[in-house]
Amino acid sequence: MKKVTYFLALLATVSWTGAQANENQGHPYVGIGATSLGLDNDRVPGTYSSSPGHASKLGSVVLGYQFDDLWAADLSFGTSMGDNLDVDAISLNGYRFFGSSRLRPYVSAGLSHFSVDEAQDDSTQQVQAGVGLSADLSRNLELRAGYQSHHTISGDSFQDDAWGVVLAWHFRKPPVVQVAQAEPQPAPRPAPVVKVEKEVVERIELQVLFDFDKSVIKSFYEPQFQQIAQLMRDDPERITTIVEGHTDWVGTDAYNQDLSERRANAVKQKLVDDYGIAPERIETVGFGESQPVADNTTAAGRQQNRRAIAVILRTVTVTE
Repeated sequence: MKKVTYFLALLATVSWTGAQANENQGHPYVGIGATSLGLDNDRVPGTYSSSPGHASKLGSVVLGYQFDDLWAADLSFGTSMGDNLDVDAISLNGYRFFGSSRLRPYVSAGLSHFSVDEAQDDSTQQVQAGVGLSADLSRNLELRAGYQSHHTISGDSFQDDAWGVVLAWHFRKPPVVQVAQAEPQPAPRPAPVVKVEKEVVERIELQVLFDFDKSVIKSFYEPQFQQIAQLMRDDPERITTIVEGHTDWVGTDAYNQDLSERRANAVKQKLVDDYGIAPERIETVGFGESQPVADNTTAAGRQQNRRAIAVILRTVTVTE
């Protein structure tokens, strides 16, 4: 009952932390973890606690902050879940990630406190360091797996080994929807006697951002689609529409070309299926990763490059 109360209190803290989510670049995250903790055999006399069969199995809750693509820190609260030694652990760790792909190695270091029942020294402090691998399962979901070696800095000298995994949820805000509308070029002042009518082309854009490796349009773009569809219905004779698809640089050129075409076709199909626009009125083209608008080496930049843009060209008559 004591451990159930302990975890309920931690989960309440996790819920509060999630509500404080900030922008994409710096943001909090929460997670759950599982650790196999092989304690030094000298901690508990008569117990071979470092062997896999006797190692303590800990469940943990993790509260962390991702400063940018390279640096993060977190605090974890763990307690044993099996029938082996009863252990409670609190750890503070910092992380340095390497690379910009979805699968990245990292190094870690930090401080920890162990409480071990039946041990010669039932409360110890440690420094730890280790290595691991991080995998981005989606824009918000991350899986980490790693190893750390713990060394006591108080009391007797012990060395412990920890193998663990953490599944973390990152509280990133959804991308900002932007609909850009270009103003028509102002007509020159008419001649004092002769008035001349001419046609100019007005350009209106609808930009849609996508999750990594996805071509699914999110529901919060609905108002912008309604605006564009109404414009196309009101003036079918003088409007042409081209949808351009783009990707970030993750993946091969051939795969990204196909993905950009699927994103462009997803925008076209939504206008056709949901708003009754004739398919022959909409052209699509995919540019793959060839036309980035932001830095592909950062997560925020890659998010801006995963896009489709519907370009509406409307011919209007002005009098000069």
